Amino acid sequence: MSDSLNQIQKKPFYKLLLGRTVLPLVTILGIGIFYVVLMSTIDHSTLPFHIIIITAALGKTIVITMTTLKRLSKLIKICHSLERLLWVFGLIITISIFSFATDYACLFQFSPTTFEGVPDYSNSYLYNLYHFFYFSVITFSTVGYGDIIPTSDVARFVVMLEIFLSFFLIVFALANIKKIHING
Repeated sequence: MSDSLNQIQKKPFYKLLLGRTVLPLVTILGIGIFYVVLMSTIDHSTLPFHIIIITAALGKTIVITMTTLKRLSKLIKICHSLERLLWVFGLIITISIFSFATDYACLFQFSPTTFEGVPDYSNSYLYNLYHFFYFSVITFSTVGYGDIIPTSDVARFVVMLEIFLSFFLIVFALANIKKIHING
C-alpha cells in the first residue's frame, strides 16, 4: 500500500468523511445563503435570476460529481463496514437532494409559474423549501409522482441536472462495489 493510503487509514473514519465532503457542504451552504440574501434584499425582476440559478445548479453538480469521483473513491477503498459505506453514500445523496431543493425553492420564489402543484398558501421560502425537498427526493429517486411539475425551461433544466446526478451516483456506487472491503 502507498504511504498516502496508510495515512488515510490511520485517521478516524468520520473525520475523513467530513474532510472529504467539506467542499460540497460549503458550496451548498454558501449558495443557499446567497439565495436567501437575493430573495430578501433584491428586486427579482431586475436581475436575470434564472441564469444565476442555472449557473449555481450547474456549478454545484460539477462540484458534487468531482468530489464523488476524486475524494470519495479513495475513502471507499478503505471502507470496512456497511455502516460506513452507507454514511458515505447517504451524506452525498443528502447533500445533492438539499442542494436541488434550494434551487427549486428559489426558482419558485422568483416566478411561481415555474412549477405547478405547489400549495398556493406557501409564500415563505422555508415552507417552499419543505415542498421542494419532497420534490427533490421524488426526483432523485426517479419515482416522479407528478404532483409537482416543472413548467419552465429553466426548471426542467435543473430537474435534468438532478436526474443526471442521481444516475451518476448510482452508477458510481455500483462500479465501486468491488473496491469495498466489508469485514463480516
